[in-house]
Amino acid sequence: MRSSWKRLAIVTGFVLCVAATDAAAEPRPVLSVLTIKLKGDQEAYLQKVKQLNAISKRVESGGTIRVWRAMVAGADAGLIFVGIEYPNLEAFAKGTMKTRGDAEYQKLLKALDESGTREVVSSSLLEEVTP
Repeated sequence: MRSSWKRLAIVTGFVLCVAATDAAAEPRPVLSVLTIKLKGDQEAYLQKVKQLNAISKRVESGGTIRVWRAMVAGADAGLIFVGIEYPNLEAFAKGTMKTRGDAEYQKLLKALDESGTREVVSSSLLEEVTP
């Protein structure tokens, strides 16, 4: 858990630096994607995501959470993708800090991590470059 916070702080610092450096450019939407391999009941997991989404809305993180399941994806079929879209890098950094700083969010995320019902396959941050 401690290394997760350290990585989050480093990424957030980097994002804020990039956002400040790129201030003259038009802000672009970003998408945070968490790829999950479920080891338990999908509906139970989706209910936890629904609770996390409610907390995100309560703390006004600025992110919109959506969930997809890979259907036709070869060996990756069945993986769950949790995407949180933000209007720009700065909103991502601020929103992430707001949700991660919320006690209810921390408790729910810790319980989810300790349940063993999911394996985080990857975590990505994507920037939209649509022309």
